[in-house]
Amino acid sequence: MAQPVLSLGETANDQITNNQFRDGTRIHQGHNNTTLNLHLPHRPARAAIRLIPYPRNEDLVHRPDLVDKLNILLPYPSDISHSAALWGLGGSGKTQIALSYAYQRCADASCSVLWVHADTEATFSQDYKSIARKLQINNSRLSDEDLLEAVRDGIAALSNWVLIIDNADDLRLFGVGQIAEETKTLFQYIPHASTGTVLWTTRDAHITGTLVGQRQGIEVARMTFDEAKQLLLTFGSAEPSIEEAEIDSLVEELQLLPLAIMQARVYMQRTSTTPKEYLSLLAQHKKRWIILNVNEFNRHRRPRVPNNVLETWTISMTRIRQESENAYNVLHVIAYVSNENIPHEVITTALKHLDNCLKDDSEELESEAVKIITRLKEFSFIGIRKGEGDGRNYEMHKLVQEAIRYGLSMGKSGTINEHEVNRSNVSGKETAMQTSQHRQLVELAGMSNDEHIADEKYFSSIALQTTADLFPNSQQDTWKQCEKFLAHVLQIGEWADVNEKQIETAQLLSKASSFLRDRGRWREKGHVDEKTLHYREKKLGNTHLDTIKAIAELAVTYYEQGRYSEAERLEIQVLDLRREILGDTHLDTIQAILNLAITYHKQGRYSEAERLEIQVLDLRREILGDTHLDTIQAILNLAITYDKQGRYSEAERLEIQVLDIRRDILGDKHPDTIDAISNLASTYYIQGRYSEAEHLELQVLDLRRDIFGDKHPDTIDAISNLASTYYIQGRYSEAEHLELQVLDLRRDIFGDKHPDTIDAISNLALTYYIQGRYSEAELLDVQVLDIRREILGNKHPDTIRAMYYLAGSWYVTNRHEDAIALMQQALGYSRSTLGPDHPLIGDISKSLHQFES
Repeated sequence: MAQPVLSLGETANDQITNNQFRDGTRIHQGHNNTTLNLHLPHRPARAAIRLIPYPRNEDLVHRPDLVDKLNILLPYPSDISHSAALWGLGGSGKTQIALSYAYQRCADASCSVLWVHADTEATFSQDYKSIARKLQINNSRLSDEDLLEAVRDGIAALSNWVLIIDNADDLRLFGVGQIAEETKTLFQYIPHASTGTVLWTTRDAHITGTLVGQRQGIEVARMTFDEAKQLLLTFGSAEPSIEEAEIDSLVEELQLLPLAIMQARVYMQRTSTTPKEYLSLLAQHKKRWIILNVNEFNRHRRPRVPNNVLETWTISMTRIRQESENAYNVLHVIAYVSNENIPHEVITTALKHLDNCLKDDSEELESEAVKIITRLKEFSFIGIRKGEGDGRNYEMHKLVQEAIRYGLSMGKSGTINEHEVNRSNVSGKETAMQTSQHRQLVELAGMSNDEHIADEKYFSSIALQTTADLFPNSQQDTWKQCEKFLAHVLQIGEWADVNEKQIETAQLLSKASSFLRDRGRWREKGHVDEKTLHYREKKLGNTHLDTIKAIAELAVTYYEQGRYSEAERLEIQVLDLRREILGDTHLDTIQAILNLAITYHKQGRYSEAERLEIQVLDLRREILGDTHLDTIQAILNLAITYDKQGRYSEAERLEIQVLDIRRDILGDKHPDTIDAISNLASTYYIQGRYSEAEHLELQVLDLRRDIFGDKHPDTIDAISNLASTYYIQGRYSEAEHLELQVLDLRRDIFGDKHPDTIDAISNLALTYYIQGRYSEAELLDVQVLDIRREILGNKHPDTIRAMYYLAGSWYVTNRHEDAIALMQQALGYSRSTLGPDHPLIGDISKSLHQFES
């Protein structure tokens, strides 16, 4: 409709043009001193207008918890203005939820639904111009500011409207964080009227309490497991052959992130790849980044904006860096630790190691850490980890960590680096010129050569230093601290080739190995020891003493895992190397002989073990003397072998000799003296001299309680030995009482899966069995076998023995076929693992013969 034009004066200044008048408007026109009353016809109500840049998403997975919250925060119809914000990590689905809400409101024909991209001031203004055209606002004579105001007022004048402000990630554009009296912000152009609703999407949680009310924000976090599977199964629903476990594994690997799942789904559709095959690609380091970096067209996302998981968070990281270099640096350090249970100390310790950061002022350091954590939380880069022990702990999305590492590796971290110069495929002359220009930029930036070449090297090195500071040497009173940081040490162990600190990484892994040894976690220890050896071989060579030490440590681990052949091979290698480098009489060479003897002993190769033990004893007597403690230990080792060979008198004679020397040198209450008493008690036990064994065991228990206390592992061992003696004497109630005590103490100190705890369960099962309590015995035997299989594998002697005991329980409860099958399995494993003369093979064969007959 044309606007009314009134010519009441004789000059252009007296004209009233391009104005809108309501019914009954009073106008006073300058010097004419004239008042007019206009009575214009009512303008018909404007039809609803729609400006939504994306089509409806037919594949959208309904997320009821988020939709329900949104409908509560933005009720309609309503007679007051409402606003709310969806905030969360990039790729979490905020825009898709907003899109769903937009089309939900389109169901009301009278509702105008408008969409604005708020990435930058330019995109905001461009979309407002599009809305202006929908509102039929003539912008040819309006300044940019006037246009924004006109659109704001035009939207507010609508009878029923929704405005979606998408990707408002830089809240400074809307005045958040600005000082009072600064220039105008875009927030001035957001309409507010009782007829309308404003819905924001942002990566910055700071929007709550600033642009919307404190309670008007909804965090869009990861999908639920069922939602994630539903999103992926849009591809898999037509494939009945796909295993449910494959789907579960894939959505778990993708951390329930909608963008990652959609990316996987599109890739699998285009390439006819199954979830299992996609998982296999993800497991291959070189291919993983390739498929995670695929940009596919998506009609529900903006073009020319990264829509893959490795680049989608670049915007947020740039924003963080603009605000705080320390926050950006800390974020990049923790990309190299475990993504779960990140203790607060990791943040503060990392700050100490970062360049240009506070080093000594603990109060300022803590204050800076709190600021950093707050901002990283608001951008959803980290979250609070609830219910995970003492202190504050955080978690980080694993794919965010990977995206950070990818960016650093590709030179996309936002810093100037050589990689960008050298990456282009140009002539040598051009590259040299570019390099020269690059170096000038580096000098202008005030960076040294070392600071800019390899960001990934720098940040992974800081992570290594941080973790090394926090991980203590393994002692009983530091076990809790070791456990707290163990996962981070193991993750740091993956980056030695990135930061080129193989030696320092190997040293840290060696400390972790000691902790795992003390906790009896041999399977985990094996992986750590193998990596330690790999790094030392790579950096130091095969013949360096530290490398040889790593081989020896791995051999010990293989021994404890029951992998005796592999342990033997490594022990022979260590012995040969030490003989060549150190000589036959060096103490480390002698220790290598002893380790090999112990392996032979465990395999039942007692004659070979005896030969080596005599050799060790002779060498130690010659070098250290008869009364040196290592010489005495060599005598004791030989005595134990004599015990196994049934040479009880010789064993007893040597054990008494050891006890006398230790009493003389160390005194009655020294732990080594008490150990000697305990070993002599074991010999009496084997000889059937149970009363004498009991007498010594009570003595050992009293001494250990006095010296170590009730909860020391050695005290608990003494209780266990006494329980065994009561058992063999037929004093089953007393044995059971002590065994329950041992089990409770070991569970408390070591945990449920420690080998000593499992031994305690096995002993209690034997007591139940002998008492005729077969159902209770079977229950414990099953538990023992399951845990030993999990920790030690099928071929470990302790696992084989657990099969033997469970087969016995099954046989007496009339499960004869199961018992025979399990006993046959135990016999097969024992023959392939143990020496032909090992007594366990004879026990199993005898029982199997009885079962089958």
